[in-house]
Amino acid sequence: MIQVWKLTKRHVDENDELPQIYKQIVTFSTCIGHGVGTIDFNEKIAEFDDEQWNKMLDSDDEYVKFKLGNINKYFEVEILPAHAKVLKDKLPSSKFRDILSGLDEGYIVLKKS
Repeated sequence: MIQVWKLTKRHVDENDELPQIYKQIVTFSTCIGHGVGTIDFNEKIAEFDDEQWNKMLDSDDEYVKFKLGNINKYFEVEILPAHAKVLKDKLPSSKFRDILSGLDEGYIVLKKS
């Protein structure tokens, strides 16, 4: 079973007592993705059984096989908008392709259970 989780909200801890120089570090760290001072809220937006998922991997495209096929190796794959832009044009019409088409910011995480 493949679960699709999407970033729905990001909370940045606003500590008014923190000196300005440290606030800048928190902001910079958040921007580069290390999550210092942030909490990400993810929501499960879809599930695919193994048969459905493997049909998508039948693509002849090497990038599709690499990016989506790694779920079987690592059990978790992160997809950013740049990845989605490449993947969506290489996949057959499906709910997953629709999800990728709507990913303009944030990320989705694929989890294999």
